[in-house]
Amino acid sequence: MMTTPWGERLDPTQVLAEHPRPQLMRDDWVSLNGLWDYAFTSAEERVVPARFDGEILVPFSPEAPLSGVERTLQPDQALWYRRTLRLSAAMARQGRLLLHFGAVDQRCEVWVDGTSVGSHLGGFLPFSLDITEALRNVADHEIVVRVRDLSDTSWHARGKQRLKPSGIWYTPQSGIWQSVWLERVPLRWIETIDHTAELAGTPGQWRGALHVTVGLGGAPVRRESVTVTLRDGDAVVGTQTGAPGEPITLTPSSVRPWSPEDPHLYDLEVVAGEDRVTSYAALRTLGVGQDPQGRSRLLLNGEPVLQAGLLDQGYWPDGLLTAPHDDALAYDIQTAKDLGFTMLRKHIKIEPLRWYYHCDRLGMLVWQDMVNGGRSYKHAVITTPVMAPVRLDDRRYRLFGRQDAAGREEFRAEVERTVTLLRNSPSVVAWVPFNEGWGQFDAAAVTEQIRALDPTRPIDSTSGWHDQGVGDMASRHVYFKPYRLSAADAADDRVAVLSEYGGYSHRVAGHCWNDAEFGYRRIAERDAFERAFRDLQQRQVRPAIADGLAAFVYTQLSDVESETNGLLTYDRRVLKVDAEAIRASNAGLRAEFDRAVGRVPAPVRVRERELTEPVSLTLPDGHLDPEAIGWCRTPLVRTDGIGVGRVGKGRNKRWEYWAITTPSHVVAIVLSDIDYAGVNNLWVLDRATQTPINLDAITPLGAGVELPGTLGKGVARLRSKGLSIEIEEVDGGTVLRAQSDRVRVEVVAERPAGHESLGIVVPWSERLFQYTVKDVARPARGSIWVDGVEHRLPEGDSWATLDHGRGRWPHRMQWNWGAGSGTSNGRRIGVQVGGRWTDGTGSVENALVVDGRLHKISDELVWTYDTEDWLAPWRIHGHDVDLTFTPEYDKVTETDFKVISSFTHQCFGTWSGHVHLGGGSWIVFADLFGWAEDVRQRW
Repeated sequence: MMTTPWGERLDPTQVLAEHPRPQLMRDDWVSLNGLWDYAFTSAEERVVPARFDGEILVPFSPEAPLSGVERTLQPDQALWYRRTLRLSAAMARQGRLLLHFGAVDQRCEVWVDGTSVGSHLGGFLPFSLDITEALRNVADHEIVVRVRDLSDTSWHARGKQRLKPSGIWYTPQSGIWQSVWLERVPLRWIETIDHTAELAGTPGQWRGALHVTVGLGGAPVRRESVTVTLRDGDAVVGTQTGAPGEPITLTPSSVRPWSPEDPHLYDLEVVAGEDRVTSYAALRTLGVGQDPQGRSRLLLNGEPVLQAGLLDQGYWPDGLLTAPHDDALAYDIQTAKDLGFTMLRKHIKIEPLRWYYHCDRLGMLVWQDMVNGGRSYKHAVITTPVMAPVRLDDRRYRLFGRQDAAGREEFRAEVERTVTLLRNSPSVVAWVPFNEGWGQFDAAAVTEQIRALDPTRPIDSTSGWHDQGVGDMASRHVYFKPYRLSAADAADDRVAVLSEYGGYSHRVAGHCWNDAEFGYRRIAERDAFERAFRDLQQRQVRPAIADGLAAFVYTQLSDVESETNGLLTYDRRVLKVDAEAIRASNAGLRAEFDRAVGRVPAPVRVRERELTEPVSLTLPDGHLDPEAIGWCRTPLVRTDGIGVGRVGKGRNKRWEYWAITTPSHVVAIVLSDIDYAGVNNLWVLDRATQTPINLDAITPLGAGVELPGTLGKGVARLRSKGLSIEIEEVDGGTVLRAQSDRVRVEVVAERPAGHESLGIVVPWSERLFQYTVKDVARPARGSIWVDGVEHRLPEGDSWATLDHGRGRWPHRMQWNWGAGSGTSNGRRIGVQVGGRWTDGTGSVENALVVDGRLHKISDELVWTYDTEDWLAPWRIHGHDVDLTFTPEYDKVTETDFKVISSFTHQCFGTWSGHVHLGGGSWIVFADLFGWAEDVRQRW
């Protein structure tokens, strides 16, 4: 038997012993979870069996290993439960006794002391029975439950259960699968508490109100009233008395909105006559609105918010539908949160109320699916749209397995009960009535039904396909092809969401349910699985966010039976990815979202690996060598494999860029081969007159360009008409020579003993990647000649910077790069910062060099500058970095051949700021000369 850690430690005398209903609690209650008698009989048997088959551990269904039974209830059978109960003195005193069932799948009848006290239909919703009148004058009372479950042989709601499970369809379950408990209430008791919140203002100046409506059960009495008290910790922040059934408005003196970052809950106390209950509530609002670019977004507390989600099936290998422990429920939610996700899509299941309580207190947004039903589904209806753009009218009931009017009516009744059950939970932020056409019908009418019940939450009417054009979301599932936000979805007034994608399978030996493997791509190696996941996020989801995507849901949180496509194994013992890396990836997506909606993003911390041994950039077939991913202090990465191997042809870039800065001039030398052309350049700026001299030398197919395969393993040369360049490594430095008709350069970029540079491998994917070396603060000596006039480089105030690159690039790319060199406070300092092109890859090209020692900065930095005024100050900051760049000259380069284009603003000026070097040490500097650039390319 596969067990979870909680199932392994399960105490049968303390099974799910926490109060099952956190939003309506009173002291007089007792759990009835534990060992009951059970028996299987034919469905025709209506009399309580004389003998039972054994004991079952409630609330685990008989199919679940933790039940102790492990037997499937067939459609032609009945399952019987029995237990005895002795009431305590407190429970036996005057009042009413209510027997509560969290969920019984699928139809049941209940007897107490031989008297039928009620029945229930629907396997995923709670119900309560008043058993007071059935109790006999005996010491030990008997409770009997009879269950029928037709599973997927009828049109009742069943979720993902099938009598013949495989792939995405799971083991069928029956009977009691959520907590059973007994509660004593007064003759007139608090039966329901409903509340809605209002919120206005801005952070620090919030105003809010909570409207609470209390419903009472039992016989009405004259002049009854209800008192509601709102507490924030120990402080009372609001109290009001009103009539039952009427809204009571509280305006708290302190307003703290609920959000995933700050899931603040207020305590509620409700008193009505002799009854007193405790609850909780939150102040938060939801909605749909437009960002500054006019794109529809999901709003939380009036602001656009990216909802980064996981599909959550809520299955366990030992308990199946039932979590083995309350801590297990919280574990899944906390794990998702630790990975940087902010939302769980609760898929085709209604959880115990304690799961929603944990989401409320931990700060996890929830999209709640309705539980599907209907007759057998047609493959062409539910599966063909994965690959083909099929959209059917869901009023064609028979196509969707909804030909039974009674089944449609039952589903709509369960929709109402689901919304009523969960609408008080602040974490529930969206309703999802239909998924992939499973039992779909009349989506427009069902959407309006939900809207009438709860006008506060957005509705994803048809998740996946068979979109009827209603609801608040244009909701897509994409598995077998790359995802791009379509023009139609971008133009839709509804919010664009990717409500399922990914589903990559990675089996972990010793942690699989069986020998089967189901997923939408199979990946054997753990590191490759993590890279593929991050590649999906960064290469497909990230661009879509910039274009208007508002939410995404990766499939899925955990493995389930034959599905091995979770981030967690089914037994919850192995996390298949590095939590810090995935958290950084999600943080990068949030930063992209912030930019898209006009907010300044937060910096993103990444965890990088330092390379300490030589390694090849590529594998023999041309793919990226995973062992090369990381950064180094000296050039350790061999790049001779660029352009070699089965997948190594095309889109390769190789270049050497050197910049020389002096008090009077800036010189830039470019020597490059981009497969179809050599792109070379010599550029000189007279800083005093801001007069540039520019010479481009473009050579077809790189003719005349010589570049060594690996840095330092040969001379780099250009021989072309009008321009020659030679770059040669020598002892103690690099000789830079260039000559055109107006400019001549003879400079040595010195390499002091112990001087370190930044080498970094940026992995966009297995086929697209870049190795770059950024070498700043190299003292320079020699001369440059402009129109025959020699300008000797003043030693101690002249600097050389290298940008060396080898890799295979995407068609489109945008980047920022900044560098500066000089002395400040008696120390030789070099600044090296970059952004955009590395975002989401887990690598960043940020560092500070102090007296030749490199200090790595593992942040995706935030670049803030004015594209309407390029000479205004730029700010670049991170967790431990705050830099200001003050431009004095803007070098503008534009090339636009449509398919091939480049738009560059390279501003030259000075750097100032401070950087934390670790161990409490900060370095402050000013007036380092260099540049910062914004580049957008297609090539």
